[in-house]
Amino acid sequence: MLFLLKKFIKSKAMLKKLLFTLLLSATISLEAQTNETINIDWSFNSTPSAAGNANSSRTIEVGDTVIWTWSANGSSHNVKSTSGETFESAFSGTQGNTFSHKFITVGTSNYVCQPHPGNMFGTITVVAEGTLNVQSFEDVLNAINLYPNPASSNLKIDIPSKIAGDVTIEAFDVLGKRIVVKEANKLSNSLDIANWNNGVYLMKISSNKIGKSITRRFVKI
Repeated sequence: MLFLLKKFIKSKAMLKKLLFTLLLSATISLEAQTNETINIDWSFNSTPSAAGNANSSRTIEVGDTVIWTWSANGSSHNVKSTSGETFESAFSGTQGNTFSHKFITVGTSNYVCQPHPGNMFGTITVVAEGTLNVQSFEDVLNAINLYPNPASSNLKIDIPSKIAGDVTIEAFDVLGKRIVVKEANKLSNSLDIANWNNGVYLMKISSNKIGKSITRRFVKI
């Protein structure tokens, strides 16, 4: 009887240890998933309509960190918030200089380069943790609008604001030949198809951040 009691106590202690280990692992995993780093190239023409990392308007989650990296030598720049969370960097004209800020509050923060506010500015939109999961991005991708369809000269492509500036558009004919590839850097984009042959085409629209894409069909007439 004493032997069984000791065995029970030992098993219970091991179970508690196992549960604690699993809880700790889950917590570490969750933190690793929710805290991300977003990089922005900071130089002349770093604006919300710029391509790639020069795009200065991003949507992130609470706890994410944005790093601005000076991408050219020359004029002195800084990063200073004008609304939302408060942050301000020192002035620098050295390529490779960086400034970072961890965002902790849901909302929007506008910012500028004080010497060049007309062509160096952006907005960081902060949403709650878990908002930018794969499923929500798939829903956003499905909200992309192509029109008119059929189209004869210009095909309009509207991109939701959550992924604007982070989208690649590819068009393929029915034989699988890629006709065009371009970055969709605006909320509303236009594709000139006037010289394309009449027929059915496939449009692949990809979110570069999460590696997800959708394919839509349209007709050129």
